[in-house]
Amino acid sequence: MSLELIVQHPAYKHLLKFANSVEAREKLLRLLQYFVRFLRYWKFRSAFSPEIAQLLPSLQQAFTLLRKPLRILKPLNHLSGFSACVSDQLSDPILRYGEAIKQLGLFLFLSCDIIQLGKMLGLLGGKGVNEKLGQNKLIKNINKYAGLMWSIALIGGIAKNIRQFQIIVSRWYFEQKKLKNNVNANASANANVNKEVDDDKKIHKLPLMSLSKIRRDFVKNVFDLVIASNMYGTINVSDGLIGPLGMATSVIAIQDLWNSCR
Repeated sequence: MSLELIVQHPAYKHLLKFANSVEAREKLLRLLQYFVRFLRYWKFRSAFSPEIAQLLPSLQQAFTLLRKPLRILKPLNHLSGFSACVSDQLSDPILRYGEAIKQLGLFLFLSCDIIQLGKMLGLLGGKGVNEKLGQNKLIKNINKYAGLMWSIALIGGIAKNIRQFQIIVSRWYFEQKKLKNNVNANASANANVNKEVDDDKKIHKLPLMSLSKIRRDFVKNVFDLVIASNMYGTINVSDGLIGPLGMATSVIAIQDLWNSCR
């Protein structure tokens, strides 16, 4: 009876739904990957034994390899998202273009990720297996190209976030303006104000967004952009910073997935 009460409890069902999510597993592995990456940077300043220090690179590679098969079909989702953005002619143009750039960038990034998986498994450029293909410029530099595509996607996401912030401010300004318009004024002043109000109504009709959610997404995009830029080679940042940034964005993603499983 007690076991039945446990499995029927809402918290248990919530946890089960989260555990069954492929994306949740991938994000947990990502968190572990960046945690190990952070530990590798600090291993000489910590009390790790030589055996553990030698184990860390293998752990990081194992977590990286385990993540990639879980993402192998994700490009299809982002291709569908890009198609939806292209065909949508009703939403705000900046939001639409920002989302389209994000979805296309993620599609190309995750496509590069599949090639990286082939390299890690030795199927592309492995010893005695497609060695000539492994010398191809695209295959050799696939990690760099993946960083570039990811950076482009994140820039699109940040542009979308900035526009979302602008819409929230414009909505507040619009409401304040409506209050002021209730006060009696001369006819000419009212004519000018009404024209401005008509222009702001376009923004007022846009979907209402949560400021906290936009702020979280913006922080996540900025942190990930540092990681992606480092991957591409635009900047050179140590794993002492990349590790915590990756852990932070992983925790944000895990929290969002946890909340979506309610």
